Amino acid sequence: MTSERRRLAALRSYAILDSAAEPDFDELIERVATTFDMPCAMLSFIDAHRQWYKARVGVAEAEIPRAVSLCTHSILNDGVTVLPDARADARFADHALVTAMPGIRFYAAAPLRTAEGAAIGTVCVFDHQPHPPLSGQGQLQLASFAAEAMDLLERRLVRLAA
Repeated sequence: MTSERRRLAALRSYAILDSAAEPDFDELIERVATTFDMPCAMLSFIDAHRQWYKARVGVAEAEIPRAVSLCTHSILNDGVTVLPDARADARFADHALVTAMPGIRFYAAAPLRTAEGAAIGTVCVFDHQPHPPLSGQGQLQLASFAAEAMDLLERRLVRLAA
């Protein structure tokens, strides 16, 4: 089985995709947005062809195609991804989410990793204005929120199995 197939199997094992809103996840993402003083924050899951949002602040859509997702790049990294100004980053300067709506300038994401190491999604924040890079402490805090999201997912899975 390829690593992408293993990643998708891990994601599906949580039975989270297309689930209804849940207060624990909504409250977590509200805290993320507040902590980082960002207008937009999301808990997202990267499926085969889409990025689906379990919880979101400042974002109207419930999902976007994976082909235009910034978070699909973030799950490839071991640590936190930080773009202080996406327009100034050659990898993303011409990206549709940067050049058109929503006009992302600042972006930071921490991958959601299963115990086996599969990156199934992200906790991310973004703004329409550039920001200084996240400090080491800020990156640790975002990674901590991602770990908390995984704890919520594990507890949810136990409840579903009961």
